[in-house]
Amino acid sequence: MPVELPQWLKDLRRSEIVDRVRHDPRSAGGTFLGVDFEVAVHEVIGGGQAEFDQPRNDLSADDRVLLYAYFNQLGHLEELAEAFRMLFADASRPESPIVVDLGCGPFTGGLAIATKLGHESRLDYIGVDRSRAMRELGEKLASAAAELDQTPRIDRHWSPDISSVTWDSAPGWRPVFVIVSYLLASPTLDAGELIGELEGLLAKLGRGPVTVLYTNSPRPEPNRSYPSFRTALLDAGFELSDEDTGSIEIERWTGSRNRRLRYALFHRRNQDILRLGEE
Repeated sequence: MPVELPQWLKDLRRSEIVDRVRHDPRSAGGTFLGVDFEVAVHEVIGGGQAEFDQPRNDLSADDRVLLYAYFNQLGHLEELAEAFRMLFADASRPESPIVVDLGCGPFTGGLAIATKLGHESRLDYIGVDRSRAMRELGEKLASAAAELDQTPRIDRHWSPDISSVTWDSAPGWRPVFVIVSYLLASPTLDAGELIGELEGLLAKLGRGPVTVLYTNSPRPEPNRSYPSFRTALLDAGFELSDEDTGSIEIERWTGSRNRRLRYALFHRRNQDILRLGEE
């Protein structure tokens, strides 16, 4: 079946993103905040890899992340919502999960998982993104979603990098879902270092089961770091559950279409360790 987001999420994006761009006085003559489509996509948001906290000409950092959300977020939401639907299809919904969204952008992974968990659920969301403006837009979307009473209770934790994440709760056994969506498209990312930092964070969170969901463009360049990312996860005790390049059917007002992506799913079971000789 085609992927279709719930109405509350469509309404949220319309009020907080789409209308803000389209009704801005700079968006005249077919432009977006005063710039045309090609400039917006290729220069202002740079395919999602721009230095978003740096103003560009007359556009502020907040303008740039708003345009990112306008052009890029919807497709990523559809991909992740479908991934979580498939992930939870054959099992009960996880109880009080922790979601770690690496390169989180404007709360995309949090909104996606919220579409698949009932409003009676609760979760902790750790959004990691180096862009202050991205995190601030993410918090704005999260706050607006909470007011709709359609989503789980989500306790948010924002950080510019993994090593700066604060976690005050004692380590436990809650399930953890790690989202790595389009992050490896960055040419400067060190995948081995990334997994090393992630391991440090997972140790703080506890010894519960961990699922890592990887999505990216099917093109070779954005996946250049995937082999080392995969190896580092396997070395850390994860098992590769699924790996492929495929497509999902997207339902839009203009009709349905296919969106291709590369994805992988890794699991690690509870870290039950028996230490002989210790009480």
